[in-house]
Amino acid sequence: MPDTTDRNAAAEGRDCCLAISLEPAASHIRASDGREVPFTRAILTIRNVCNAELINVVPHATLGQESGAVQDVTSSFSPSVTASIPPGGTVSWDVHDLLLPAHPGTASKVHMFGYRAALNWRSDLVALAEYRLPGSSEPVQTPVSRWALRWSVVTPATGAVDVTIENETP
Repeated sequence: MPDTTDRNAAAEGRDCCLAISLEPAASHIRASDGREVPFTRAILTIRNVCNAELINVVPHATLGQESGAVQDVTSSFSPSVTASIPPGGTVSWDVHDLLLPAHPGTASKVHMFGYRAALNWRSDLVALAEYRLPGSSEPVQTPVSRWALRWSVVTPATGAVDVTIENETP
C-alpha cells in the first residue's frame, strides 16, 4: 500500500478553493389561499475563490430535523450540479425548495401543510464539497460547514416568515 501521508498533508495545507455559505434571501411564497407571503429563504452557495476553474465539483449535505432524524440529502443536488465552476463563479440552492423536500421526515409534512410545516422547526444543515484542480487527479475536500436554521412568523398580521441561521462551524 503506498504511503499517502505526505500527499494528504500537502492537500490539507493547501488553501481551499471553494467557500461554502448559507445566507438569507428575501422572497415570497404562495400560501394555500393564494396570497403571496413575504418569506426569507436560506440559500446555500458554493463559490470558487481561486484563480483556476474547478472541475468535478461534488457537493454533499445532510439535513437533520428536530426529531433527530439526520438524512443524507446529497442526491437532491444531482439535477443541478455543474461539472465545473469558473474563477469567481457560484452555484446556489434554495434549502426550503430543494433540501427540505429531499429529507423523508419533512417531505411529507411540507407536501401536506405547505411552507408552514417548516415553521419553528430547527433544522441542522451540514455541507461540504469535493473538487479537483485542472491537471490533478487528487480530489480536494472543503472543511465541513454546519448551520442551524429556524423559520418563524415575524409579523403575524401579514404572515411574514423570517429565517434565523446560526453558524455552528467550529
